[in-house]
Amino acid sequence: MSAEKRIILITGGSQGLGKELARKLKEDIANTVVVLSNEKVSLEHTTEELKCHSYLCDITDVASVQKVVKEVEEKFGHIDVLINDAGVWVGGDLDDNDYSDIARVMLVNSVGTINMTKAVVRVMKKQRSGKIINIGSIDGIETKEDRSIYSASKWAITGFTKALGKDLEKYNVGVVGIYPGLIDTGLFANSGASRDMTYAMKPEQVSKIVEFILGFDDIVFDQVVFRNLHFKV
Repeated sequence: MSAEKRIILITGGSQGLGKELARKLKEDIANTVVVLSNEKVSLEHTTEELKCHSYLCDITDVASVQKVVKEVEEKFGHIDVLINDAGVWVGGDLDDNDYSDIARVMLVNSVGTINMTKAVVRVMKKQRSGKIINIGSIDGIETKEDRSIYSASKWAITGFTKALGKDLEKYNVGVVGIYPGLIDTGLFANSGASRDMTYAMKPEQVSKIVEFILGFDDIVFDQVVFRNLHFKV
């Protein structure tokens, strides 16, 4: 890592887990946190609340991603950590899923994550250091009913994360796959779905795990899987 302040980019950083990650990581004065989101209003509120840097960015738009990453690199000179957290949900049987919803989930969860990673990898390979954390889901390593499309989007990122880690070892860039169980965020509400959150983990619990992982420069946690002890389904 750079001897300067550690520059951390967080996608989906204006709300939910992304916002809590920004809040937690900003507590360390050695970190400079930059949140990215395509939600203008929530991004403005988060920027004001956390007093952090922010950029309006649509990860499904290649031009938007390239523009923002270039601006961040020019402003700070380096990018040390990328946390891919942005994501959307769709549930139900495949024949009940609209084609537009299928395309949106795959585009945001899978292609969007790859878009952002590709743009940042260029910077990290050049500086020969960095860490990429992909916030996946336990649905990316297990299967459950009524979520075939969401699982497909997350399994895609699981494979991407594992393969990318092998590609970037020689550049001293670590890639970490995080696969949490149910978290109490706005993921379901934002998609018009309801979910029992009785045994859901809190975003602040997950943010502590990410903070711990980032505490090691020379150790890479290839895969981290966790869930609430009492959550059974």
